[in-house]
Amino acid sequence: MKKFFWAVLAAMFLAAVASPAFAQASDNPAGHWRGVWTNETGFIFDADMTLEKGSDGSLRGKIVWVLKKVGTNASEVYAKKAGLTGTEYVKGEMKGPGFLVFNGYDKDDPNQILGLDKYRLALSEDGKVMGGITWNNGPWTGQYLVKRVE
Repeated sequence: MKKFFWAVLAAMFLAAVASPAFAQASDNPAGHWRGVWTNETGFIFDADMTLEKGSDGSLRGKIVWVLKKVGTNASEVYAKKAGLTGTEYVKGEMKGPGFLVFNGYDKDDPNQILGLDKYRLALSEDGKVMGGITWNNGPWTGQYLVKRVE
């Protein structure tokens, strides 16, 4: 999964550098997205994200997370939470053509499965795929990859 993720991210970066149409095709990440978040310890979350773009260019949205698999460093209590959900609320902005930054600022997490994260993402040239890294409590080792829901 890691090799695939990095291959997709590298391809998106190369498309950004090589294509003058990139800025026009992927400057609006607003919409509905679904995908996955993983980290090096084996945590896996399914993600269902909606983003809105404000008139000032700001981004706001939410990610509904489903814990699919816990990592090797999880407690026994946490391991029993697979299948539970929580919502993270995010806000941020575009930092250039096809690149966006946003941060979690609040959460609705009655099952206590989430932390607030920070995201550094790139959009594909056609605006249908978005992926990148997340803060993951400091080491920037979270991997986030989503596809636009059509």
